Formats: sequence, structure tokens, C-alpha cells
Amino acid sequence: MAVPAGPQIKLSDVASEFSDTAPFQMSEFYRGGAKVPNVPGNAAVAASGALGLQSFKGTQNRVTVPLTISSSTTNYDVYTQASPSPNYTAGTTDIELTINSGVVVSSTSTGTYALNVPNAFTAGDTVKIINNGTVQGRGGNGGVGGHSSPGGSGGSGGNAVYVNFPTTIDNVGSLTGGGGGGGGGGRGSIFTSGGNPKQPAYWATHPGGGGGGGSGTPGGSGAAGGPSGSPGGAGNANSGGSGGSGSNPYGGNGGAGGGRGAAGGGGGAGRPGGASTPAGAGGAAGSYLVGNPLVTFETTGTRQGSVS
Repeated sequence: MAVPAGPQIKLSDVASEFSDTAPFQMSEFYRGGAKVPNVPGNAAVAASGALGLQSFKGTQNRVTVPLTISSSTTNYDVYTQASPSPNYTAGTTDIELTINSGVVVSSTSTGTYALNVPNAFTAGDTVKIINNGTVQGRGGNGGVGGHSSPGGSGGSGGNAVYVNFPTTIDNVGSLTGGGGGGGGGGRGSIFTSGGNPKQPAYWATHPGGGGGGGSGTPGGSGAAGGPSGSPGGAGNANSGGSGGSGSNPYGGNGGAGGGRGAAGGGGGAGRPGGASTPAGAGGAAGSYLVGNPLVTFETTGTRQGSVS
């Protein structure tokens, strides 16, 4: 809404737009005061001195700050982008973020969010996200293959969206948590008898393969296998990497990295014996959304991963 453009403007029109209650006084409506935001659209209203009703034509209490992500980016903070706008006035601003089709909003690490709506906004502000693209967490790294130590656990996938302020999401595209990394394969062993007195019996060891990286943007890294075990493959935006092969014939294979929003596979056990080591567990999937109680979905679209 806005104050009518005329021809005759009443003080009650101004009071209605700027949420004032009777009795009305012109001195309540200086620009930059408690009622009238100091934004470009209200520039005709005096900040001090004489006030004329005609200067309020088309002025507004609430203003909109439109934001657009038109090319792929990382670690996008909605408040950091919106608050420098000259139109932003705490408590009376509607923030509308549009993510264009084909755009990917991602994260540089599994410990940070691809898209963040913090609680820095003020009560009375509104936030809406129109997602036509993809918001995707980073993939978890694979676990190393077992040798002197057990097979390593796969890393957890990163989270896509964090919301700590009431937000409406129109998700036409995809919100996707990063896939978990695959666990490293366990070391296998076999008891070997010595062929002569100079070569006593011993446990021959067979290292495990490395775990594959989880799906994400970027995908998780595949991990190294133990000596003579194969490394795991890296994940990409659409799928997890394959686990590496354990040392033949008794080393355990590495687990595959998880796909979009999926947990990584556990590493395979090596041949059991006195010198074997356990395999590593697969990493957990990242969340497509953290802060679900504060979100209203207009359109759910594609959502992959956990939610909390």
C-alpha cells in the first residue's frame, strides 16, 4: 500500500499508512522519525521544520528490498546482502530473494551453510526466498583405508540452508544436503607359516581401500587407501564417488560416497585375523534445511537430505 497520490490527501490517510492512532499530529510524521522510514521513496517528506500533506503522496511505510542471485556463488548471507540497501529500514522491510534458474548456491566447507538467513533481522521484517536453482551443501570426504589404524570414518555432508528468522520459501528448484563420505575399508590379515628357521611365522597384512567422497558442490574428496589399497573416487554434484579396492586378496573395500542428500556407505571388513583392523563407518548426510520450524513452504520442490 501507499498514501494515495491525490488530489486531496487527508491526515488520516497518512496516519493509516504509517500505523498511527488518533489523535493524529503532523509532528509525528517527520521522515526518519518513529513513523516514517528514511528511504528514497519517502524523500519528499521533511525530516524537520514544516510538513505539508502533499509531500506524502505515494509514500510508504513498508518497503521491498529485492535481491537476485544471477550467477553461482558460495556462502550467501541474506542479511549481509539486504541490510546495506538504502531502502532497508529495520522492522518495516520485505526482503525478497530470487535465485535464478541454472544457478547453484553452494558452500566452501561442510562446516558452513550454502545459504544463511540469520536472526539479525528485526521483528516486523519479512523474508521470502524464491528458489529456481539449486542450493547444495558440500560433500563429505571419504575415510582413509585401514592399515596401522582402523579404516577412517567418512565425513558428514554439509548443510544447504540455515534459517534463524521467520522465512517463506517458494522452492521451485532443489534444496540438497551434501552426501556423506564413504568409510575406509578395514585391513585384512592372514597367518603365514615361516618356510625356514630364519623366517618365523607372521601375520601378513592387506590394507583397506579408501572411501569415496560424497555428492555435493563441491563434491567430497576421495581418501587414500592403505599401502597397496586403492584410493576412493571424488564425489560430484550429482553422485558420490566409488570406494577404492582393498589390497588383494584380503583387504576390505572402501565405502562409496553418498549421493545427493544421502549417507555414505561403510567400508568393507578385511579378512579377520590377529592383525586385522575394523572398517570405517559412512558419513551422515547433510541437511537440506536447518531451522525448519521457522519456515513456511509455498512450494516444496525437490528436497534431499535430512531436516531439523
